[in-house]
Amino acid sequence: MSVKNTIVIAVIAFGLGYYANEYRHSVETLSAVGDVPDGQLIVEPSVRSFQQESARQIPAQQAPVQQIPGKLSQDNTASSSIQPGAGLSPIERARQLVANNAFPAAVVILNEILQLNPADSEALLLLARVLEKQGKHEEAVTIWFRYLDSEADAKKTEDALTYLSKYLLRLVNNPGIFGASREWLMTQLNDLIKLTPDNGELHLQLADMHAKADDQEQAQYHALMAANQDETRTRAEAFLAKLTDNSIAAQADELEHKISLVRFGTQFLVPVTVEGKSVKLLLDTGASISGLTSSFINRNYSFVKSPKPIQLNTASGTVESFLFVVDSLQIADLTFNKHMLARLPMDNFDHFDGLLGVDILGRFDFVIDQEKAELRLRKRQ
Repeated sequence: MSVKNTIVIAVIAFGLGYYANEYRHSVETLSAVGDVPDGQLIVEPSVRSFQQESARQIPAQQAPVQQIPGKLSQDNTASSSIQPGAGLSPIERARQLVANNAFPAAVVILNEILQLNPADSEALLLLARVLEKQGKHEEAVTIWFRYLDSEADAKKTEDALTYLSKYLLRLVNNPGIFGASREWLMTQLNDLIKLTPDNGELHLQLADMHAKADDQEQAQYHALMAANQDETRTRAEAFLAKLTDNSIAAQADELEHKISLVRFGTQFLVPVTVEGKSVKLLLDTGASISGLTSSFINRNYSFVKSPKPIQLNTASGTVESFLFVVDSLQIADLTFNKHMLARLPMDNFDHFDGLLGVDILGRFDFVIDQEKAELRLRKRQ
């Protein structure tokens, strides 16, 4: 073979080898990147190698980490930049904690809110609820009263009064869940009754507590207030019927006490002595509260002692009035000491001086004999 032919064959072999090598590199590049959408840049092997080498030169702890907010990293831990409740207001965070039963943490946030704004009604209401759930009843009740002082919405205030009333009654009737003294509870009930004086249930409870503390005057007052409310009238009258002080119990023996009545149309008048003065009281078994007419009181105002406000429910509507104590009230040979009467919005001073109701009559088994015009009283069995 000539030298010329040898050179030609060598050139062809070199060319074929070069193109075969380039084809192999192209196949490897496509295999490495996979299918790439049209128009997307393909990183050449030389550039890829530089990036990979640069990444290896960065220490692991400095390597940038891309984290999708709210997702977990490979070690299943939340990103440190995402905190629970991030983006929520303090009161919203507190609600979230309460919903998750995290009460101590909620209390911390709520107290922080109240340090900045002690009259924040929303925070006070939530704090009162949380403290109740924790069984911290004294603290809860204190916060309830703070809430009532700060709440401007009348409907919310009414709802809160209703709830706090039921809450306190639950505490009274479930001593096992509450270790505070009954004196503390009585104080709270007395404070609450000033805000909701027409709450018959609270008055009944206070009447019972005062009776057990041997405070007949206060027991009588709250029972009369309860008797003035439709929903508690029957129970209050039954309570008053049992509220007989020791002096009455000693006087009311097994014998009947007969009182002659004075006819007044189809009704009767009862002769009664109040503070040594003779009066005529209209016998009214439909009246829960006995009392004297406003005209009689105007003429004998010295009778009025320890007046306490009351809204009397009458046939013509609600009337502002007051209850007061008389030292003695005597019917025949029965004497009531420190008895409470109401000022009645009546001016029938020419005919009678007041009403005799079931707060007195109900303490006895009584019979009205219409033919004989006689009232008979016997000690209740």
